[in-house]
Amino acid sequence: MFIRSDVEQAFQSCPPVVRIPATLTDVRTSMESGQYREELYEAIKVALAVVASLSLKNRDNCLVVVFEGGSGQGKSVVLRMLYPNREGTKKHVVRVDDFTPASFVSHAANRTRKALEAIDLLPQVKGKAMLTKELAPLFRDEEKQLRKNFARLTAVLDGEGYKSHSGTQGGRGYEGRYIFNWIGATTPIPPHTHRVMAQLGNRILFYEVAGEEPTEEELMDFAENYETNDAIEECKGAVNDFIEKHFAKYPAESLDPESIYIPEEIVRHLVRYSKLIAKGRVEIFGENGVYEAATPEGPHRVILLLQMLARGLALADQRNEVAKENLRTIRHVAFSSIPGKRRELLRALLAAGGRMKSGDVSEALGVTKPTALARMHELAATGICEFVPGCEKTPKAAELYLAKDFNWLL
Repeated sequence: MFIRSDVEQAFQSCPPVVRIPATLTDVRTSMESGQYREELYEAIKVALAVVASLSLKNRDNCLVVVFEGGSGQGKSVVLRMLYPNREGTKKHVVRVDDFTPASFVSHAANRTRKALEAIDLLPQVKGKAMLTKELAPLFRDEEKQLRKNFARLTAVLDGEGYKSHSGTQGGRGYEGRYIFNWIGATTPIPPHTHRVMAQLGNRILFYEVAGEEPTEEELMDFAENYETNDAIEECKGAVNDFIEKHFAKYPAESLDPESIYIPEEIVRHLVRYSKLIAKGRVEIFGENGVYEAATPEGPHRVILLLQMLARGLALADQRNEVAKENLRTIRHVAFSSIPGKRRELLRALLAAGGRMKSGDVSEALGVTKPTALARMHELAATGICEFVPGCEKTPKAAELYLAKDFNWLL
């Protein structure tokens, strides 16, 4: 039951508030029965928030969350649990395994223009959540193709349709409001891909799925007791129950976003995390101790994305107010959306209390001192930290500490 009297009127145009039979608790119980670790439940909760946010109307941006992690860490399991297994969920979730940005508006030479309209991806995903289990080929292409792909993605994810031209089909595409959400998975993204995304404007949030190295006993238990994929099918059933019941209660684009209240304190944190993302993934130039940052993207779009995700988390948990506990998830998304080497050092810096010497960085990251210094210079160039050079003539070591504007991270 929703509890805030100051936003109850916003729900009067929606179906009566009743308890959803399929809840996040049911999803958690199903995953615990399948012996999936807590981290994967937290990941599926984020994915369900992305899906649930489709109930918010007047959205200006496509909400994209990509689960990033090493092979075997479970990111693909999260996507498999979301696969629609009934007509009630296929209306809202679309599985797209083989994906290229050119799929949104096709120019295949061997098809008629009328036939192309039937295979174009953009109208098929409009108003829905698209699932792509393997995005590594997209993020690991050579730089020329990366630029072409992300230029097209940038235009599509602006949500205003997409029009393109080719020598075989001429001008084709769609104009108007084409908003959709997207959930994907990929192995860790290389630095050159982050540079390309930073140059073209970021439209994508990430969620790191790291996991812990399994013990030998855990692997023995797996080897001796694994039989079928019944566990994932059971979880898929619970997730599909959740999605179906959610949209029966809150149809797509039926809720005013303002009906999901975000307290001022949480808004301030969303703004701060948006600034962290914007600065954290800015393109950095330089070497040999001289580093310079390009102009970072404005945080405005990221603020809207984090607000949408926060409201999706509240909706998924049957609340009409974003809770303070949701900030833990937002924080994880913010850190995950920073290039891997930078977030690794930033986490080490926070664990050390906000200040580290070069020797401490070298030890914490398991790298040589010159590499540690380069990493310190790079993170400092983003503006998140400050760098104090060492002195060769004295024992004084170089230091890195949090910039004043980011002391709140502690």
